[in-house]
Amino acid sequence: MTAESLTPQTTNEQPQQDPFLYDSEQLHAITSAAVIKQGLEYFKENRVTDMLRDESRLWADVEDTEHNEEPCAVELTREGDSLHVSCPCRNSSDEVCKHAVALLYHYAAELPGSNDEVNNALESAIEERIKRGRSEVKVELLSGKLWFGSWRAASIASMTHRPQNYTVHIRSLHERSNYCTCPDLVTNQLGTCKHIEAVLHRIKKEPNYDKISQQPPPQPFVYLAWDVMDAPQIKLQRVAGQSTEQSELLDHHFDRAGLFKGPLPDAFFHFSDNIYGHDDIHIGEDVQLHLRRLAADASHTVRAQQIRDQINNSGGALPGIRARLYPYQMEGVAFLAATGRALLADDMGLGKTLQAIAAASWLERNADVGTILVICPASLKQQWAREIAKFTDHKVQIIQGGPEARQAQYRKGHPFCIVNYELVLRDLTVINQTLRPDLLILDEAQRIKNWRTKIASTIKLVPSRYAFVLTGTPLENRLEDLYSLLQVVDPQVLGPLWRYLIDFHVTDERGKVLGYRNLSELRRRIAPVMLRRDRSLVRDQLPDRTELRLDVAMTEAQQELHDSALATAGRLASTAKRRPLTPSEQNRMMASLQQARMACNAAGLVDKESIGSPKLDEVTTLLEELCLQDGLKVVVFSQWERMTLMVEELAKKLRIGSVRLHGGVPTAKRGDLMDRFLEDDATQLFISTDAGGVGLNLQSGSVLINLDIPWNPAILDQRIARIHRLGQKKKVQIILIIASDSYEERVLQLVQGKRDLFDNVVDPQAEQDVVGVSKRMLETVIEELNEKEPSTKGCDTTSDQAPEAVATETNEPTSTKTIDEQKKSEENIAVCQTIGAIQECWGHRIERILGTGGGLLVVMEPFDDEDVECASDLSRHGVGVALIDPRTLIGLQRLGAASPIASATPLYDAEGEQPKTSPLQVQAEEKLKAAELLVEQCCFTSAIELLASAMLLAAAARAGLKRAPRREEAAVWIYSQALPQGLLVPDQANALLRALALIDAAELPESLLEEVIKDARELISH
Repeated sequence: MTAESLTPQTTNEQPQQDPFLYDSEQLHAITSAAVIKQGLEYFKENRVTDMLRDESRLWADVEDTEHNEEPCAVELTREGDSLHVSCPCRNSSDEVCKHAVALLYHYAAELPGSNDEVNNALESAIEERIKRGRSEVKVELLSGKLWFGSWRAASIASMTHRPQNYTVHIRSLHERSNYCTCPDLVTNQLGTCKHIEAVLHRIKKEPNYDKISQQPPPQPFVYLAWDVMDAPQIKLQRVAGQSTEQSELLDHHFDRAGLFKGPLPDAFFHFSDNIYGHDDIHIGEDVQLHLRRLAADASHTVRAQQIRDQINNSGGALPGIRARLYPYQMEGVAFLAATGRALLADDMGLGKTLQAIAAASWLERNADVGTILVICPASLKQQWAREIAKFTDHKVQIIQGGPEARQAQYRKGHPFCIVNYELVLRDLTVINQTLRPDLLILDEAQRIKNWRTKIASTIKLVPSRYAFVLTGTPLENRLEDLYSLLQVVDPQVLGPLWRYLIDFHVTDERGKVLGYRNLSELRRRIAPVMLRRDRSLVRDQLPDRTELRLDVAMTEAQQELHDSALATAGRLASTAKRRPLTPSEQNRMMASLQQARMACNAAGLVDKESIGSPKLDEVTTLLEELCLQDGLKVVVFSQWERMTLMVEELAKKLRIGSVRLHGGVPTAKRGDLMDRFLEDDATQLFISTDAGGVGLNLQSGSVLINLDIPWNPAILDQRIARIHRLGQKKKVQIILIIASDSYEERVLQLVQGKRDLFDNVVDPQAEQDVVGVSKRMLETVIEELNEKEPSTKGCDTTSDQAPEAVATETNEPTSTKTIDEQKKSEENIAVCQTIGAIQECWGHRIERILGTGGGLLVVMEPFDDEDVECASDLSRHGVGVALIDPRTLIGLQRLGAASPIASATPLYDAEGEQPKTSPLQVQAEEKLKAAELLVEQCCFTSAIELLASAMLLAAAARAGLKRAPRREEAAVWIYSQALPQGLLVPDQANALLRALALIDAAELPESLLEEVIKDARELISH
């Protein structure tokens, strides 16, 4: 779309003071709902950068790798009521494109003033809902009057990607006495939500709003008030012209301020009986919901004590459970069954699964619980089925297979159904309409710790009377983890997020979290619904455990890969301090950090060529001693699937029987691997990625070798708990193999900071009320890079091109002498190091590098503000770096001896390289490398996008193109040009088209992704 002119149909609306501030109704007047949704998603993903504005124009870059490797330069111009849009996406329709919509959202969010005017968090929370209501919600009147009626509100975009409709009841245009059926209003303690604010915004656009706003409510109404002391309270809004009888009745129950006078809920139920048949008094749904909750809480308190007494008096033998439970387990069963909706956060290895099964069985027998839905990681479905069959007589249905098969499985009517988290995303409708579980059990519930994810949002849409949330790590990194889990248990416990952040977080003036406070109050709040016991309860039943740390040096190849990756991550981290990273920058950051971690294990994980590593040598020694000499069984964990493959090859050479578990092993086969390790004496080695670190029982092994250290301490604890748990008979040894002088060592220090927060929140005996928070990963990378001393080992760099640039100067005798002198000079060593950093930063984009009096002039085209900022960062290390384009260089050269670059020394010339590699081919190789790193981290969605882009770039490079075709043009280009011209063979074309199609797949099996990686390697390497 090169240029468009569209006019929003703003009927009955006053002219806007800001021509680029659009609300939801105006956006729908100029483009479709689908485009608005895409634009909103782009805005939320921080794809809009470098926004500028003058009196009549607004422009910015919007990242969209589907259309172009370069960001879309969007320009908006407003003339009168018309919006002119210029965007390179070349949309053939007449509607505004998603890039323009993203820019409009970004502009509205960046408007100055709102943050300065907000003086407290409550006002900020309300302001946020007002702003979101303007642009994210569509509304329509259902019944009644504008100022006292019912409206339908529909969110444009939902976290679960499912359309959400709510009913809004407007009762006042001035007071926060309105009601909405959305879950946010129930818990936010604000008296408003974005749906209510959307309706109020719509009403304000009426031409006769001044008259409407003066209209009184047609009748008295009772509502739940939050803007009062000791909120919430039931409050009455009186109206003029009430009858004497009506006034006397209301005055008997409400004071002059309108607050209800009697004890709740009983007195209000009496009031409801008195006004039965009085249609002229309106009692809001919010009041009725509040009263039902109070009544349920009162009834539950009495019932809960009865349940505890019944279970605790059973002596450890519960009807229907084929096991005698320990006293602490009986306490856990009683807690779950009596509380009904609870978080069981026992330390790993204490038998949370058995406690949940026993409590579920008790509710099935005594509380009319008919259907129990267990949601767990895919790797644990078989284990849950075995445990249920082992301890009870209940029938179990594992949900698996295609959509039709799964629907039939849900209808079988078995008491227990077991499904993995990912399938709930697909099956939410059939779960809620067909299965309708009475009890929901979430195992390894840390999977929903991030409340912003689709999985977490979807899980919270499954209604059930009872809910057991099981996790040994209710808090892994941040207090928000605990908040998300308790939203499933009871959203009222911790209150709204805005208040939670105020009460328990210490922040600086920019809102950055510095630490946590009031933890004693937090422990008090969660105590009624969370039970945690640590392993000290069963310490006398667990074997001794020793830990051994082995430090190994990295090879030169590992060190180069490690340092190169951290340098790249550091530059992106510097960008992140100035502005949010775009999605592609986030992917590059993740890939760089993962490369550094992988390099700590083995160079072959990164370059796919190097053989062996010091860590593997250490593993060989350990396996010879532990397995071959001592006859022990050993568990080896690594985060990287390729590393586990290397260990498996070692085991074969040593003739040690082994099994290997990773994400690509089908769920149905994982139980067989575990059984072989447990029962077969010849199988001495269990090798696993962290897919096996959750929930599996591997206590036949007595030694655990960790080949790497996860960022998250909970993952490390999960690994250890696989062998150090109830049922273990032998002494347990935990071995950590660490790469010395690496950022893997820094990870160990960060892990301890996370443990401090965990212990002081979930431990009932904790005494600390305030703890600090570890520095975030980006800041840590920057700090480590700034503190790291530059190497003085000649001019070696991580770039293949940097040594060649210097070698060019060694051909002449005089230059050789100069370089020899440079190696003795710290200043020239810095120049040499900077050349390497320049090559790492801009790679194939560089055309020439010139030395100018101690500084460096880099010639390349194009370059942008980010490149200029990068040059500025490089200059801070003592060697000035400047950028110019080739045309400017030619102009300066025309000045001859008067030119400021007349004495410049050529240090690098891309034209001198033979053969010259296509920039598209270089980009393809870089994207393939990044995709492989993301696959190692199980980031499949991001990886498939990079793979498809890499394959398309490689195909375009074969054709000699300067730019790859856009995704939507790829098929036409392949069949009209690439195949007829012999650029691609049919198999390659099919592989490329398959990769492009998989970008939109809802779920991508790892085995299929491996096939795409293989296709990409073959296409790019030829």
